[in-house]
Amino acid sequence: MRFGIIGFGNLGRALASGLMQSGSAGAGDIHVCEKLPEIRAAAESGPYFARASEDVNAVIKDSDVIFLTVKSYVFEELSSSIDKRILTGKTIVSFMAGVPFGKIYSLIGEVRLVRAMPSLAIASCDGVIGYTEAPAEVAEIFRKLGYAFETEPGNIEKVMAFSSCGLGFAAYLIDAFAAAGGAMGFSPEISAQIAALTFKNAVERGVSAKQSARSQHPEERRSRACCTWTKAMCTIS
Repeated sequence: MRFGIIGFGNLGRALASGLMQSGSAGAGDIHVCEKLPEIRAAAESGPYFARASEDVNAVIKDSDVIFLTVKSYVFEELSSSIDKRILTGKTIVSFMAGVPFGKIYSLIGEVRLVRAMPSLAIASCDGVIGYTEAPAEVAEIFRKLGYAFETEPGNIEKVMAFSSCGLGFAAYLIDAFAAAGGAMGFSPEISAQIAALTFKNAVERGVSAKQSARSQHPEERRSRACCTWTKAMCTIS
């Protein structure tokens, strides 16, 4: 299967990395559309070794599945130059936030369209992807990129807020925890290490991805972290 990636910013690069690492794409299977020559050069070099062009129609013609990883206003400008006839038989996957089906259809016609919202961790095949109804082969690609689940179109922006933006929220919590370590007198380096490992251990021991989180009551998850009370403190053992 051949893939087109329209836009090669952080998300486009994460997708390319994930497609290659998961085995969904090999050398020459990815064709990038990007207007900036320096970014096209980056796409063509390691670790991606993709083909790159500024001609969106050339990329679409050469691809079976086309991923839209650009900002919405960029796609609106680009859509006027797309030859709608060559979209027949192609699957379009939109990673664009806040752009519903109706808007995309109004720009490029009634294509075979999937909306999806991934986290950047798809680069290492450990991401989260919520997606609308998709062809079986596309759903399988998503599953290889991490934890993937089908959801209703109205939930896509919720996935973005909960998962994609959730990485930022989690970072704030870790930073706050590290700041507390500094207030206790630990150095910034030690505080950062303790904070990072504490959250990592809480996830690994409290909620394992290999277990069914649905079967775990919050109290059970806390118990799995082995919280041991003493008179003076609560320790994680």
